[in-house]
Amino acid sequence: MQQSERSSLSADFSWTFVGNVVYAAGQFAMLMLLTKLLRPEFVGQYALGLALIYPLMMLTNMQLRSVMNSAGAQRADFGNFLSLRLLMTTVALAIAFVIAQILHYSRELTEVVLIVGCAYGIETISDVFYARLQLHDRLAEVAKSMMIRALLSVLGMGVAVYLSGSLVWGILAVVIARCIVLLGYDISQRTQNVPGESGRLSNKILAPRFDLKEQFGLLRHGLPLGIVVLLTTLSSSLPNFFIKHGLTERDLGIFSVISLTISVGNMAVVSLGQAAFARLARSYFNRNAAEFDALLGKLLLAGAAIGAVGMIVSQFAGREILTMIFRREYAERADLLPWIMAAGAILFMAQFVGFGLTAAGYYYAQVLPNILATISLVVTCNWLIARHGLFGVILSMLIAALVQLVTSAIVLIVKTRKHFSAPISAGEGA
Repeated sequence: MQQSERSSLSADFSWTFVGNVVYAAGQFAMLMLLTKLLRPEFVGQYALGLALIYPLMMLTNMQLRSVMNSAGAQRADFGNFLSLRLLMTTVALAIAFVIAQILHYSRELTEVVLIVGCAYGIETISDVFYARLQLHDRLAEVAKSMMIRALLSVLGMGVAVYLSGSLVWGILAVVIARCIVLLGYDISQRTQNVPGESGRLSNKILAPRFDLKEQFGLLRHGLPLGIVVLLTTLSSSLPNFFIKHGLTERDLGIFSVISLTISVGNMAVVSLGQAAFARLARSYFNRNAAEFDALLGKLLLAGAAIGAVGMIVSQFAGREILTMIFRREYAERADLLPWIMAAGAILFMAQFVGFGLTAAGYYYAQVLPNILATISLVVTCNWLIARHGLFGVILSMLIAALVQLVTSAIVLIVKTRKHFSAPISAGEGA
């Protein structure tokens, strides 16, 4: 039985890893297609749409997938999760529209923002069905859906932009592709392993339910998690708004491509953090300070090393890489690559400290470091962008990452030293 469980866990991990890699590659491929087929100004519009929509979706998602799979929430009906997700996604789109009006975005840019919102809104609805699949140990189906969605999205965007020369039609093609996967695969009874002859949402198990008491309880549990994730995503989104209003959409398009280097490194950081998470948690709760410190130290060195390698590659081959993958006009700002990887190195280390805090169960303790980092980013961006352009934005990111690293490390040291030095209670000793 234990061998069977290990095999099942290994298979789930393999499917999940492949699904995430293909999905990330799809996101990268869509941006690469836009840089090849459209001017940097349109790439900037797309990046701005993502910068506005992504934090809103992270806030209103409220990590319901994690909440659904937690022990305390497994008794709640799936329909309540689905209806809450539908409601909050609608709220996110409405907020996005209001923000676009307040910022006096043009009609074209507002259309881009809202269509990007629809594309990500459909993805969030798929995510709540993924949560149900995860709850029933069907992660292979989640991975298959992610891979199909990534491939159809890339194909749809590529064909639509090539034929029309329009960013809007390209994003609409992504919306259609994600609708096809949602309606044709994610919510099907076969995928969800639901018995019965009725189709899709007409099945009571998969249909939305509106129980205000249950949904208020889910909102109470999920909203704090949404706020924490919102704060972490703002660090990557806020620079886009400063570039849009302080520089040009062309600069925004170039910055969105250059900042992809951090996303590439971040994939390795997340994979390492997830792999070490269980050991960090176990060493913390077993009060094994030496093991906890050693493992976290290795992760911090790995974060610094990933950033250092990125700086070296960027310095000696950055221009050639940007020219080959994107276009020559992006390679003109290859001088920014080593600096953004320097900011990435500090940010990677801060993320590993965050893994340590989460493994130790200090969820709300992460809010203050993220708030301070966000404030420092806003203040320095507002000051440096007028003086140094895109280089000033990257300096602001570096400063914010340093603030997050230092403050998070202080919180972690204080909390863990107190825990490791406290006497072991009788219950723990048993």
